[in-house]
Amino acid sequence: MKKIELFLLLFLPLSVLANLNIKNTPIPGGIAVVDFYTNHANPKAFYSQVPVYTQHINDTHWQALIGIPLLAKIGEKQLTIKDFSTRKITFEVTDHSYQEQHITLSGKNKKYINPNLAHMDRIKRERPILSKARKTFSETFIKDTTFMRPTSGITTSPFGFKRFYNGQARRPHTGLDYAGKTGTKVKASAGGKVIVSDEFFFNGNAVFVDHGQGLISVYIHLNKRLVMPGQVIKQGDAIGTIGQTGRSTGPHLHFGIYLNQTVINPNLLINHEI
Repeated sequence: MKKIELFLLLFLPLSVLANLNIKNTPIPGGIAVVDFYTNHANPKAFYSQVPVYTQHINDTHWQALIGIPLLAKIGEKQLTIKDFSTRKITFEVTDHSYQEQHITLSGKNKKYINPNLAHMDRIKRERPILSKARKTFSETFIKDTTFMRPTSGITTSPFGFKRFYNGQARRPHTGLDYAGKTGTKVKASAGGKVIVSDEFFFNGNAVFVDHGQGLISVYIHLNKRLVMPGQVIKQGDAIGTIGQTGRSTGPHLHFGIYLNQTVINPNLLINHEI
């Protein structure tokens, strides 16, 4: 299939799209599903001034899918709708607790706990690249209504764990870790366009895929990257192989999903549950 034909297959007009079937899980690291109604053909929705994913259910019925930050405070939040005017819709974020995980790094891996000046210079150079990828918001829509597991293997580290490296508190775990042998194929969880395929200090070999409207999947610690930036891929395509590059204590895939620049539990798109 020619590249332009594949692009048309993956990125379809909103009017012919089936919708993502997402359970309303308005917790830190979850997805708030907010219904709204409008006669506007292309309404926009914003959370904390960041555009969010919208989908047309039927007639005047629309939904906004809002990624809730892991460190969000519980309580009332507001979604802004812009159609013929600007209006606010209130929704509630409820509490959810995540377990702790303590990890020991030794030998050469200690550099990931206290990077030296050269490492810090590299980290600073890489931050804008990663930030730009996470902030991608394209006016495209994918045809896939569900996401698939990118690889087989048990989940060794669930989403949201409060992490401690050598006793030092770090950010909560922002994805799912799947155990696997080095060289095991990693597949695209859904169709989209590769926006990053590169090697980074913490992430090692990493691939970012844009699925449209701020929905981004990431594949980290790869041994090999099999796709290039700008490449249009479909669900199930091989995009890399499992490895242990970057800050990794063993071969595995770190799989993450961003929605409106916010990490969410990938299981909400794969299994529709926490």
